[in-house]
Parts: sequence; C-alpha cells; structure tokens
Amino acid sequence: MSSVLGAAGTVLQQDGIPVADDPIILGFGAAYLLIVLLIGIWGWMRTESTSDFLITGKSIGTWVLALTAFSVIQSGFGFIGGPELVYEFGTTALWIFFTAPLGFLLTWAVLAKRMRLLADIRNVLTLPDAMYVRYESDWVRGLSGVAVALGVVAYLAVNLAALQFVMRAIFGIPVLWGLFGGALILLLYCMLGGMIAGVWTDFLQAITMVVGAVFVFAYAISFGGGMENISQNLASTDPNLISPFGAMGGATTAVLVGIAWWVLFSVGAAGQPHLITKFYMSRNLTILKWGAPIAAISYAISSLIAFSAGLSMRAMVEAGQREATFSASEVGPVFVLDHTGSIVAGLILAALLAAIMSTSDSFLNIGAAAISRDIPRALGRPITDPKTELRVTQAALAGLTVLSTIVVFYSDALVGILGAISWGFFAAAFVPVAVFGLNWKGATKEGAIAALVVGMSYNIIYNVVPEAAAIVDAGWLNWVSENVVMATYPYPPEVPAEAISLLVTMAVFVFVSIATQKGRELPADLHALFER
Repeated sequence: MSSVLGAAGTVLQQDGIPVADDPIILGFGAAYLLIVLLIGIWGWMRTESTSDFLITGKSIGTWVLALTAFSVIQSGFGFIGGPELVYEFGTTALWIFFTAPLGFLLTWAVLAKRMRLLADIRNVLTLPDAMYVRYESDWVRGLSGVAVALGVVAYLAVNLAALQFVMRAIFGIPVLWGLFGGALILLLYCMLGGMIAGVWTDFLQAITMVVGAVFVFAYAISFGGGMENISQNLASTDPNLISPFGAMGGATTAVLVGIAWWVLFSVGAAGQPHLITKFYMSRNLTILKWGAPIAAISYAISSLIAFSAGLSMRAMVEAGQREATFSASEVGPVFVLDHTGSIVAGLILAALLAAIMSTSDSFLNIGAAAISRDIPRALGRPITDPKTELRVTQAALAGLTVLSTIVVFYSDALVGILGAISWGFFAAAFVPVAVFGLNWKGATKEGAIAALVVGMSYNIIYNVVPEAAAIVDAGWLNWVSENVVMATYPYPPEVPAEAISLLVTMAVFVFVSIATQKGRELPADLHALFER
C-alpha cells in the first residue's frame, strides 16, 4: 500500500478508511491522547474559579494567543472538511482558505483592543457578558446566550464528525465507536481542564499542524506529479475544477458561491465567539500587536493540507491511478495514511486529535457558560455562588456533548458544509452586535435585538429546516422544506444562506439602530472603547 504501513503492515478496508497497523502511528496517537488528558488534569489543578475555567485568568502572551486563535478556527474543519470540499468542488473551496487569513487581520483590527479593554472595565467572561455591558439589556444578553448555545451544537458536531474518522484511521475501530469513544474522551478532558487546558493544547497542536502541513503539501504535489500534471488531469475531466471559481454549481452560481464565501469567511471571522473571546485572555494590551499576522500566516500554511491533498487525490482518481474507495469526508485521513511516511502520518493524525479536543473544549466552554451564566442572568436568576456556577458549567458540558453527538449520528451532511453553516450562524448573530456595537457609538439595544432575532431565524429557516427534513424524513417537514423554504430562497441552493444572512442582519442592525438612537448615552466608562 504505502510507506505508512511498512513491510509488515496490512490494510483493513472498512468504512472507506485504510487503517494503519503501524506501531509509530499508534504510538503517536496514544501519546497525544495521554498528553491531552495530562494537560486536562493540570488545568483542573489550576482551575479554582469560573474565571480560570473560561478565560485562563488573563495570563497568555502573544504567540500563545495567536496560535490558539488560529488553531480554534482550523481544527477538524481544516483537515477533514477542507480536503473534502476541495476534492468535491475543486477551487471553489479555496475561496474559504485564501480568504480566512484576512479574517484574522480584520478581527484583530476591529475587536482585539476593545474586547480586552472590556475585560478590564467590567467583569466580563463571555461574549454575552460583553454584549450586556455594551447595550445594558438582558434581552441582548439572553439572545446572545441562546445564539452561542445553538451555534456550539452545530460547531461541536463538525469536530465530532471529524474525530470519528481520525479515531478510525489511527486505532482501527469502527467509525461509530470512534464517534462515541471520542465524545467520551472529549467530555472528560473538557470537564477537567477548562480553557487553561484548551489553550495549551491548542498551542502544541498548532505548531505541529503548521510543520506537518508543509510535509503533506510536498508529498501531495509529488504524488500528483506536480501542479501542472494535477491541473491537466482535473481539466481533462472538468475544467471547472481548476477554474477561478471552481465547480460548485454552474459558472454563474460558482461565482456567487465564491463571493459569498469570501464575505462569510473574511467579515464573518469577527463574529466567532471562540475566536474573539480569546482576547480576554491576553496578559495586557501591548501583546496584541503581532497576533494578527502570526495567526493569519499560520492558518495560510496549515491550509496547504486541504489545498494539496484534495486536488491531488481528485486528480489521481480521475486519471485512473487509484480507485475511489473512500468518501469525500475521508480524503484527508486516506491521503495521509496512504501517501506519507509513518512519522508524518502519525504526527498529523495525532495533532488533529489534539486539535479537535482543544477546539471542542473552546466550543463547549462558551456554550456551557451561555447555559449556566448568561441565560440565567438574562432571566434574572443568576447563580451567585462561584463554585456552584463552575459545577453547573461543567454539567452543561455533558448535555451539549450528547446533543452534538446525536446530530452527527443522524446527519449525512458533509463536514465542510456543516462547518460553513455553524460559522455562518455565529457570523450573522455576532458580527453586527459585536463589531458594529464596539466601533459605533450609535448602535442601540433595539438594533442588537433585531439583528440577533433575524440572524438566528434566517439560519434556522434556510439551513436547519432543510437539514432536519433530510434527517427526519417526515412528509410534512419535507413539504415545508421544498415548497416553503427553498421556494422563497432567491438564490441557487449552492449559494450559502449563511452569507446572505450575514448581509441581511448587518443591514437590519444599522437601520434599526439609526431609527432608535435618539437620546441614547453611553456609560462613562465605555467611552474608552471608542478612542483611537
């Protein structure tokens, strides 16, 4: 098969993923899981309060902050969803991976200083905390908490969907066992370590993924016979696969998809709670300066995995040089197992395990905090005892993990598409209220409430309902999806509704804020947020 398996290796072809009977890969995987759990235990020993659990007590420096920020955005989506989308649609997906680095630069420019200042001005631990301080509205806090909790379920599902394939590839267990076993390990890790463990695991795996991406890129280009040969093989099958906008839909549709993803993954980055709440954790304001370029460059390098593995595998399949015995979701693990050396494969797959664990830890922490802290406070029933709040937060982790596991079990959506949906849900909800709200004195609570309601509703109608119809297969729900939802969507189905939702909610936020801003005054201590 390949050098991964060695002379004594065998391939157990099951669920489409080759399994390496290779002690080096098994060793890397087992060692990484052990390291992750040890970091979790270390984090548990250092966690004494909700502040420690959620924002590490404002203790991290430039490189850790930047690599953690890049890591939580890349994770399982980049390694599983990325090659999957490139393999399926060619260069269409590059509008995500070439655009996302711009998102880091934008996010740092408009939010880094302001989010960190908020952590000093008021006692904020979560994004809904910040929105409550900015708008002085329990409605905004409550709706923000609901948006975070719902988005976390979808986002966590993305990482669990990726985790099941990686567990299968490393340990040879059935995909279903990989899902349930991985979810159990994840829950244990998250309940132990909180954000302290997540940050340092992110840092470790970020370095590993950047180094590994360079090796994977070299292997992929070599396997495909060079970019010229890869391009010729793809063009002979479908020229759209290597056109500027790829093969997702017809020519006009592909252009719309590319533009929509450009908007979604550049502007939308500033609405991702798991990214922007990292700014609370920085040791001080001065260390924020170099974080954006470090995160952007790291993400760009790590994206070489998706770009090279996806295109190379598709080219070789089209040229008849290998059989397509795998699904699109399995392209990343299959390539690494079949076409790289044991050390590189072990390093990449083990780092991906850590990436999924630490990124999921971030999602679970912000989602659990929304349930235990933000929503109760919005309802006027805060948990006043810090120890009790911490325990309720940890208990909420279990519920979110179970719910996300159920979503993965029943959903057949591509990991990449599911990732785009969850990204878009957060973007529509929080780009207007956070970015505009912390950069524009004229933003009002009415504008924030309207944007949150419209953003969540739009995504539920045009993303959740069609997906639910495919899962449940109920007659009335299918009828609603086909005859109401899709009939009222004004664009081709390939154009992501989450990008349209982002544009709509920004317009709603600005319009309603202008209409309701007369006589509004900012609290005196928040004026520092708007100083240049």
